[in-house]
Amino acid sequence: MKLKLLFFASLREQFGFSYKEITLAKDVKSPEEFLQLMSLGAGEDWIKLLEDKNLYKVAINQNLASWRAVINDGDELAIFPPITGG
Repeated sequence: MKLKLLFFASLREQFGFSYKEITLAKDVKSPEEFLQLMSLGAGEDWIKLLEDKNLYKVAINQNLASWRAVINDGDELAIFPPITGG
């Protein structure tokens, strides 16, 4: 399964990239399942993101979604902190 992953703001700084194409060894059904898979083998930053996921927003193909929404091969998954104005 291939996903296009986008990080914004503090996540971009924490992970060291804003865009990355990721190929997974197995299919995942949701952004939450994607984070669970990444946290198993990709390090502490992924574990922290999974634990704190409710602090962040997720979008699938540029549409806000829930962490349990369905994702498909080739989808764009964006994760970003809540936006505040001023």
